[in-house]
Amino acid sequence: MKTAAIIGARSMLGSELARRLGARGVETLSVGRSIEDDIRFDLEGDLNGPIDASVDVVFHCASGFGDDSDAGVRRNFATNATSALNVAELVRRLDAKTLVFAGSVWSYEDLNRDRFTSYGLTKALAEQMLGWLLQRQGVRFCSLRLSQLYDTGGRCRTHQPWFGRIIAYASRGATIRIPASHGHQNFLHVSDAADLMIGAADEGLSGVHPAVHPICLSYGEIADIAYDVFGGGKVEVATEKAPFRAVNFPDGAETLAQLGMHPLIAMRDGIAMIKSARTAEAFGPMDVN
Repeated sequence: MKTAAIIGARSMLGSELARRLGARGVETLSVGRSIEDDIRFDLEGDLNGPIDASVDVVFHCASGFGDDSDAGVRRNFATNATSALNVAELVRRLDAKTLVFAGSVWSYEDLNRDRFTSYGLTKALAEQMLGWLLQRQGVRFCSLRLSQLYDTGGRCRTHQPWFGRIIAYASRGATIRIPASHGHQNFLHVSDAADLMIGAADEGLSGVHPAVHPICLSYGEIADIAYDVFGGGKVEVATEKAPFRAVNFPDGAETLAQLGMHPLIAMRDGIAMIKSARTAEAFGPMDVN
């Protein structure tokens, strides 16, 4: 791989992909709605105008994160599912031979039926549409269904508010009251997620695969680790709050083995990276319902 285009290059995952590809000497093109992007592209709009570029691989990191209201469902369907038509056209115009898609672990319908939202549904529909469309174009398609992502700089707080809150409280040595956990969470550091996507391109992986950390942790366990890393403070169980629900995350060992991704960043090491980078003030919010 000598050249790559990144749809959603300004997202947390997209920017990490660009950084890690650049470190390998891969020339990257940013694809998005910003006037600063190399290729202007709106997932919900038409793909107009010529594209005077070609790449080996397209990485698709853009998503809609609407809720399950009528408006949210429409947004997710347009941004995540219907947009596959435009994405396939973009891949054709770029003469790319591979598309690697940042899928979601929430697309597993049997993961936990209470957690199967329009987001997970429309990401799964995107996989089906892209797989079918790109097969007709002779393009290899791979989707990695990534679990919950966190980073060192605090951008994850938008989609992982409880992780952000834990870091915010632990770094200040303040007592946090956290609901009990009926099950575990699964977090990947964004740098590991980026490396998994790059590995999928390099290794010729195709189809849909789970991409999760081999170690699941409850939010209580994550809080204990964070307070130990930062030192001081106390974790209390808020019995008056609804507990975190159990989620049955898939086994991603085969995917990791295929991509040679052992070991991944452990949670303790990931939180230590936040402390070392002195970025804990970027995490939050301090209150989560």
